[in-house]
Amino acid sequence: MKTSYSTFLTILILISSCTSQADKNSKKFVIQGKTIGQDSGNIVLSYFSDTTYVRDTVDIKNGKFVFSGEIFEPTRATLFGGNNLSSVMVFLEPGKMKINLTKDKYDECKMTGSKTQNDFELLTKLEKPFYDKISILRDQENKINDSIKNSKNDSIKVLLEKKTEEIDKIGSKTNKQIDSIQIKFVMENPKSYLTIVYLYALGGNEVMSLDSTKSIFNRLDNSLKKSIFAKYIIEDIRKKDNMRIGNQAPEFKASDLNQQTITLSQFKGKSEVLIDFWASWCVPCRESIPHLKTIYNKYHSKGLEVIAVSIDEDKKAWIEAVKHDSTGMWYHIPIAEKWPCGPNKLTKNDIEQNYSYKGVPNVLLIDKNGKIIGRFLSASKANKESLDRLLSQIYDN
Repeated sequence: MKTSYSTFLTILILISSCTSQADKNSKKFVIQGKTIGQDSGNIVLSYFSDTTYVRDTVDIKNGKFVFSGEIFEPTRATLFGGNNLSSVMVFLEPGKMKINLTKDKYDECKMTGSKTQNDFELLTKLEKPFYDKISILRDQENKINDSIKNSKNDSIKVLLEKKTEEIDKIGSKTNKQIDSIQIKFVMENPKSYLTIVYLYALGGNEVMSLDSTKSIFNRLDNSLKKSIFAKYIIEDIRKKDNMRIGNQAPEFKASDLNQQTITLSQFKGKSEVLIDFWASWCVPCRESIPHLKTIYNKYHSKGLEVIAVSIDEDKKAWIEAVKHDSTGMWYHIPIAEKWPCGPNKLTKNDIEQNYSYKGVPNVLLIDKNGKIIGRFLSASKANKESLDRLLSQIYDN
């Protein structure tokens, strides 16, 4: 199920910190703030300015504080109160802004002077009932899963598992309602900076089709096409074009877990290749491994090769997962140990540069001629069945 959009935006901040905007001029911002229920102490503002992480601390005097700095475009930032845990995420913009904070309730802040923040608050208000519903569903599912683990009655387990399936269906429907709200905002607000942030998310996660992403991007205000997120979208479109079914899969050269050089071309004319983008921390990825093992054991002798591409930043966790899951019989390639900045560009990592793999699990099937013949963006039952049918057509007929 989806997490709140602020979580996704936090990730985007980290990503954007890795991309320089040296070709743009920075602009000054000022935040004049008031604190209700707190006349003294200090307050912290953290954000990225170009590739520089800024953590600015100022004193609260008579319930007032002022921050100033320079940014290149609307920027996501976090305000938090000294040693306490109260915090809020906001969008900064060049110019003068005002904000009122209540002690221990920063998330109820009132901010003016930032149109992007206004848009974000409006959209968050529309999304909130659905995210609240997902949170309730998640709690229900966790309780049921605990009951399944603790139950020794198989009949009860079956009933409980059916309940989790029902909850998943409701969650999926609720997620689609959130998607619809975001898509509507993106289509109706071609001048909002928030639009290009959400468009990157919707297109990146393939909630919105590649063609729709292109169409909406082309209709955006020209000012947005100069933003850092425009660069992300253009790059993402290029990678997704590379991965269209029917296209030749981009060649790559990489080192595997055993420090052996692996290229896609080495399998051409010999084997079909299943590329599985995954991570040790990805629950659906790990749950899909038994199915991948079944596929591998059934078709490897007939020509199928599996290449597991890990996006783990923790090399130790990646290696331990491979050992724990006993998947050493197929190829393992790491590409994102330095996430979120991605691999060092000097290594010329062909997979990172030419393949789209934002969401995991993400499975790609390539035929003996190097052509992409299947792409599966989740570990759903339907996708597994589709992959099985495709492989059966290749090997069983």
